[in-house]
Amino acid sequence: MAQRELSDAEVFGASSQSPTTTARSVAKNVAAGAVEGGTSILNVVTDPFGTVIGPTVARVGGTLYDAGAHVFGYPPMTPEQRADLYGQTPTPPEQRPVASHVVGTIDQALPGTKVADVQANTPAEQIARKVTAAGVAGGAGGPGAALVAGGGALAGDVAGRSVPEWAAPGVEMLGNVAGSWMTGRAVTPVRTVTTPERQRLVGELEAEGVPLTAGERTGSKPLIKTEQVLGQTPGAAGGIAGDVQRQRAAVNQAVASKAGLNSDTLTPDVLNTHLDTLGGEIGNLAANNNMQLPAPFIQQLGQVRQGLRYMKTEAAQEIGARLDQLRDMITLDASGNPVLAGPHFQTLMSELREAISSSDGTARGSMIKVRDMLRQQMEASMKPEDAARWRELNRYYANGKVIQDAMGAAGESTAEGNISLLHLRGAIKRSLGTDAYAAGYGDLNDFARAGQSVLRRPPDSGTPQGTMINKLLAGSPIFTAGAGAAAYGTEGAMLGAAVPAAMPWAVSTLMRGRIPGTNYRPGQEYLSNQLARNVDPRVAAGIITAAEEEDRRRRNVLMRPSP
Repeated sequence: MAQRELSDAEVFGASSQSPTTTARSVAKNVAAGAVEGGTSILNVVTDPFGTVIGPTVARVGGTLYDAGAHVFGYPPMTPEQRADLYGQTPTPPEQRPVASHVVGTIDQALPGTKVADVQANTPAEQIARKVTAAGVAGGAGGPGAALVAGGGALAGDVAGRSVPEWAAPGVEMLGNVAGSWMTGRAVTPVRTVTTPERQRLVGELEAEGVPLTAGERTGSKPLIKTEQVLGQTPGAAGGIAGDVQRQRAAVNQAVASKAGLNSDTLTPDVLNTHLDTLGGEIGNLAANNNMQLPAPFIQQLGQVRQGLRYMKTEAAQEIGARLDQLRDMITLDASGNPVLAGPHFQTLMSELREAISSSDGTARGSMIKVRDMLRQQMEASMKPEDAARWRELNRYYANGKVIQDAMGAAGESTAEGNISLLHLRGAIKRSLGTDAYAAGYGDLNDFARAGQSVLRRPPDSGTPQGTMINKLLAGSPIFTAGAGAAAYGTEGAMLGAAVPAAMPWAVSTLMRGRIPGTNYRPGQEYLSNQLARNVDPRVAAGIITAAEEEDRRRRNVLMRPSP
């Protein structure tokens, strides 16, 4: 004799006539599902075994037992046994999980329709309730988890209805997992392999406020190429050019901030004025402080001088000259201690800076070390508040000089005040040494690295990939005109021929368009794999199980033999 789940009409004593689905009844079940989904999440926290683990074991074990009964011929579970195993027998309120008990008590105390009395009589009502409950429960993990859980609940329900009733619990659970995976895959369309370092750079750029396209976020070569082709295609190029300029301005702003500058344009006038301001403040601090020359520092200078014989002649001569200059500038303070007056320190550093800029290789590196040693000693000689500002100003000034060097490169972009991150790499090497970029030195290093990977544009020359994308975007005027002519005659042919011209605009709008009145771009979020990132379908299946258990506890559905 076939077995089936007792309908809600039979459980609650409703009319035996076939129930009718209405928008009102679906809406009630959606509301009930929302309450059940929220309650189930609280239950997972307070009673994970009774909410997820136990029901999962019961469904799998019960389904396997009944499957074995059909294969090997031993007696299957009775309807009562199955109802008890699957949690479908009435449960006293005090035996329910804490959250269920509390929410149920509140539900009964509030006026109006009770959630516990809302019935899901038809497939439409049942599915609406299940999907809503799973979506609300999954919403604790964000919009992506809500989508994945809702999709898994829908797939599981459909799978459970397509098999005999004894197999439905286990098959529905498999459908929950498979549906969650498929939903997650559907909202994660771009599959690409990217390195942890590239992901880190993407995070750094976004933290600096640099807007990135979906192609730049994911590293997908076809997507990056599509964005590039759209940027060169009539109908789409204008909007994308605006986005590109906004990104350039954001990069300028982020790079400039490392030099203490608030500007999205890095023209020579802007940089020169800012560096002059920084230099003036550094000079004022130096003028108000003397560099102390304690015995350990004097010994350190002596060791540097002794090591000159092992250096290249150029570096040895320059460093020796600066040490002689320092010796001749030393004076005594009121207590008789040797000091280097602030103005003299500034003169010495200016001479050393010029020597560094005109040298290269190991000679340059050696002089940079001497410069840094002198700066550190000057900082150690200052009052704490002056030392903190001194350190900050010198970092800003050093970064500003690197930026100024990079902006001196040829090209249309730099001429317009937009920094080239590729040129920034060379400027870092010239400032900090040839190994500085590889070693990750400097505040600007991440920007230079991002210019080599995340923001690096593919070549403009015709490639097979670019040619194919162009053809797909352009379509075939002959085909569309022919289709239009077949449907609407001459006017249809004219409209059909015009369709390919609108295709780039349409694709660009879908990929990069904003919702009016907001800065939200659903196409970019979708293509960036942001909706369901890091959502495990197995976790989603557990969320769905918890939501469905709460639904069963509320409705107390029994199973009995069919007549």
